[in-house]
Amino acid sequence: MKYLIFDAGPIISLTMNGLLPVLEKLKEGFDGEFVVTPAVRKEILDKPLKIQKFKLEAMQVQKLFDKGVLVSSTKIVPTSKLQKESSRILKLANNSLKSTKTHQRIKIIHDGEASCMAFSNLCSCDNLIVIDERGTRILIESPESMKNLLSKKLGTEVVEVGDSLHKFKKQRFIRSAELMYVAHKKGYMQETTKEFLDAVLYALKFKGTAISIKEIEEIKDMVVKK
Repeated sequence: MKYLIFDAGPIISLTMNGLLPVLEKLKEGFDGEFVVTPAVRKEILDKPLKIQKFKLEAMQVQKLFDKGVLVSSTKIVPTSKLQKESSRILKLANNSLKSTKTHQRIKIIHDGEASCMAFSNLCSCDNLIVIDERGTRILIESPESMKNLLSKKLGTEVVEVGDSLHKFKKQRFIRSAELMYVAHKKGYMQETTKEFLDAVLYALKFKGTAISIKEIEEIKDMVVKK
C-alpha cells in the first residue's frame, strides 16, 4: 500500500483555489490512500465547520471524506500510537534550537505537521508527506540550514541544543504545486496549456505554498521538455 499523507496547508490551498476536483482525479489514478491525521482533520474540517467564514470550504472538504478520497489515519494506525509518536516528534523538534538573545526554545513545528511525520514513521509503507510549509521540510532535509533560516528570520543568532536536529528519520515530501504539476501532466486539469499551469502555480504560491518564482519557472520548463 502507498500513502500520500496530507498536512492542512495543501488541502486549504487547493480548496481556496477550486482545485479539489483535480485532487479527486489524482486519487482515482493513485494505487493507495490519501491520508489525513486527526490533528490535520481538526484544522481542515472540525474547526472550520463551526466558523461561518470557513464553513463553505470545510463542507467541500467533508465531501472528499464522504467519497473516500480522503481517509482517516485511524483506519491504519491506532490514535494512541500516533499521538505518542507525535508528542515525541514535537518535543524533539521544538526543543532543538534556542535564541541566544532570549535563551528561549524555538517552536519549529505544530501538531498537524508532527502528526504527519509520526504517521510516516509508523505506517511501514511507501509514503510521501504533502506539505507546503518550508520549515518542516528543511528540518528533515537540511537541518543545518534551519539554524540559518531562523537566525535570519528572527534577527538573532540561533544555536542548536544538543544533537536533536540530527535525530529525525529521513522522510520524503511533495508540495501542492508539484502535485498539481503531476495532475497537469496526466491531463487531469480543465486545460492542458502551459499558461494554465502557470496560473495554477502562482495561485498556489499566493495562497500559502512555499515556492519561489524560480521554482515555478523550473516546473513550467519541465512541461516544455516532456
